[in-house]
Amino acid sequence: MKIGLLSLTILAATGSASMTCMADDLTVVSNVMTNGQPGGTQTSYISSDHIRHSESKGNDVIIDLKSGTMTNIDGKKKTYFILSRQDMEAMQAAMAARMNDPKMKQAMAMMQGMSSSMASNTEVKKTGVTRKVAGYACEEWLINMGGMMSMTECVTNDLKYPVQSWAALAEFQESMRKSMSFGPSAKSGADYAEKMKSIKGFPVASTSTVDVGITKLTTATEVTDVSRAPIPAATWDVPAGFTKVENPMMKSLRQRGG
Repeated sequence: MKIGLLSLTILAATGSASMTCMADDLTVVSNVMTNGQPGGTQTSYISSDHIRHSESKGNDVIIDLKSGTMTNIDGKKKTYFILSRQDMEAMQAAMAARMNDPKMKQAMAMMQGMSSSMASNTEVKKTGVTRKVAGYACEEWLINMGGMMSMTECVTNDLKYPVQSWAALAEFQESMRKSMSFGPSAKSGADYAEKMKSIKGFPVASTSTVDVGITKLTTATEVTDVSRAPIPAATWDVPAGFTKVENPMMKSLRQRGG
């Protein structure tokens, strides 16, 4: 599963599990399965002021918790683009301006029905299943979004999050959620995020299934290794030789508006 704006938007919209904290850096390696087949690995680097999610396929996201910027890296194309707080505000303003377009109003009315239905039908509950993943005891939760999408997360309170980054990450996620939620989806996103707050712990295993009728995608991740060794500063850098490109979301909005 490619890590990028879509996955981070979902993360921001849903919120994340409430995590217990400590001061050390944290590196978490997970195996990925896609529709039952090996899908490579994911590595999350978490420090007091940065987070990096890396895929073995070369797609990375770096979040600077101090500046509030998010860098998306395409390893295959050797390109990257940066999404700033100002970009998110500009996108929200651009979408708000387009609300006067009759076609947009019609589309938003359809979105309102879908988002309201998903939020109201979303169920977040414990499954009663407990197990160990990478040596950590975890408790399983089910997040059912009205049948079209469902997730299970096995969360532990034994794996501590770097203390200084928790508040910064929560602020960044809330900023993302607000900027990516507009019109009727804003309240639904807030309602959904509120439901997710009942999940407390660090997810060491998760499975998500998206079923849209004509296609079904199941992605599972499971932690295999955890390290608290100091993370090198170079981890937060874009690889040498990569080319910066325009934020595609900003480019799309500008083209549609002009």
